[in-house]
Amino acid sequence: KPFSEERVGQCLARLRARRSPAEAPAPGPLRIVARRKKSLVFLEPSEIWAFEAADRLTFVHTPHGRFDLDLSLVAIESSFGRSLTRVHRNWRVNFSHIKELERDGAETKVCVGQGLGAERRGVSVPVSRDRAQPVREMLLANATGLRRG
Repeated sequence: KPFSEERVGQCLARLRARRSPAEAPAPGPLRIVARRKKSLVFLEPSEIWAFEAADRLTFVHTPHGRFDLDLSLVAIESSFGRSLTRVHRNWRVNFSHIKELERDGAETKVCVGQGLGAERRGVSVPVSRDRAQPVREMLLANATGLRRG
């Protein structure tokens, strides 16, 4: 049927008025559901350290341990947006939980988790060669205390 622009505008206005604020889509996932054997584990996005793809499986690393996920890294990335940083083709880390950047010869790793040194609890995540410099720059961009030169 032919509709006038005015009529379509009125219909859209009515639909917007009916929609409650609670129906508005959330900016990201409310919680992540993972598996531990036969149990379901519900995790807050803020407590997630990293996601890992290995042996056709996906894992989530948290202070509570490592759990299985039914999502791919691509699906996880689209849900989390900018809070995750791709450091390797098999790893996405939560930028706010990166505690150390280690370089040992040609290898670079980030330590994600809680604490530093011997008291550290977390995961040592490999950084691919092509991502090492961008990851370092990203970490230093939001920090002070080190001369760049």
